[in-house]
Amino acid sequence: MSDASSLPNLPARRARRHWIIEGAAIQWRVISALIMREMQTRFGRHNLGFLWLFLEPLVLGTVLGLMHSTHGRSMPGGVDPFLFSIVGYVPFFMFRSVVNRSGTALHSNLTLLFHRQVTPVDVLVSRNLLEAAAVFGVILLVLGVAIWWAGVWPADVSEIFFAMLLMFFLCHGVSMILAAGVANWEGLERLIHPVTYLSMPLSGAFFALAWLPPELREVLLWNPLVHLHEMIREGMFGHAFPSYYDVGYVVRSILIVNLLGLAYLRGARRKLEIF
Repeated sequence: MSDASSLPNLPARRARRHWIIEGAAIQWRVISALIMREMQTRFGRHNLGFLWLFLEPLVLGTVLGLMHSTHGRSMPGGVDPFLFSIVGYVPFFMFRSVVNRSGTALHSNLTLLFHRQVTPVDVLVSRNLLEAAAVFGVILLVLGVAIWWAGVWPADVSEIFFAMLLMFFLCHGVSMILAAGVANWEGLERLIHPVTYLSMPLSGAFFALAWLPPELREVLLWNPLVHLHEMIREGMFGHAFPSYYDVGYVVRSILIVNLLGLAYLRGARRKLEIF
């Protein structure tokens, strides 16, 4: 026999569930509108501008891959140097783009923050999803070319995309911290670009940890990007050479930077001047 005292709670639970679903739907509509606005602002209404969103990481990755493959020798494990380079650089391009654009994200969208439904987090999510979509598209193209032209079948496609998903969340957390930092000190924006470029040699994009001495390897493993590049290469090339990564460490790093980013953005919104 059911407890009659619990019956009045049913409408309350249904109302709460409806409120959550409705809130999520509104939030998604806000983010979708921001994505469309960002696309029109950056690329205009012409298809060529939108196409450049995908061509930029593809062209840069291809040029770097060709530069690293000019010596004509294969890498350890028989890995093709062109594929090794482009598979390393394209994911780093997402990190570079998301982080570099975070400094101007809030100040270029100040007027949107007048709307109660739009938050700084929404602005950053829309921008970062746009960058991630381009890189995911390029990765799919790279995998297709690797299979068709080079005859290289990825060892584990799911591992590649899982690592890319983790990289997106890591980039998003870092972008929130930097956006909040720029809102408090505008001089930080001038440091973001050079620091990002200087971090490329330490990101693991162009080397495998298996090729390095153990002491240097342990130092580089403090960088979550190195773990993610190791995962992506293992998903692409399998066990052509040993891979070193810790998914738990990456997830903990993602949680830390995202929680810090949310907290810093909440405090930074009060300091944003909306004219």
